[in-house]
Amino acid sequence: MVKIKKSNQLNIFDPCDFLTPKRRQMLDAGWPGLFREHILPSIPVNEVGKHFNATFGRPTKELYSMLGALILQQTFDLTDEETIQ
Repeated sequence: MVKIKKSNQLNIFDPCDFLTPKRRQMLDAGWPGLFREHILPSIPVNEVGKHFNATFGRPTKELYSMLGALILQQTFDLTDEETIQ
């Protein structure tokens, strides 16, 4: 089963509700806001989703989130090289 959240789908609860307005503004003005507004919507999740069976198997994690995490991991070199060796 493939999970893809539409980018125009609204949340019932604000996921950043715990942030102060100043911190929220800082995030929206910095690279996290740029990433959320411009890069995440342009990720070709449908291309990746084609490789999963829609009716059989374990449900996938939400693909925008997972591919976004992989992009950030590669961009900021967040791999632990000691565990790879």
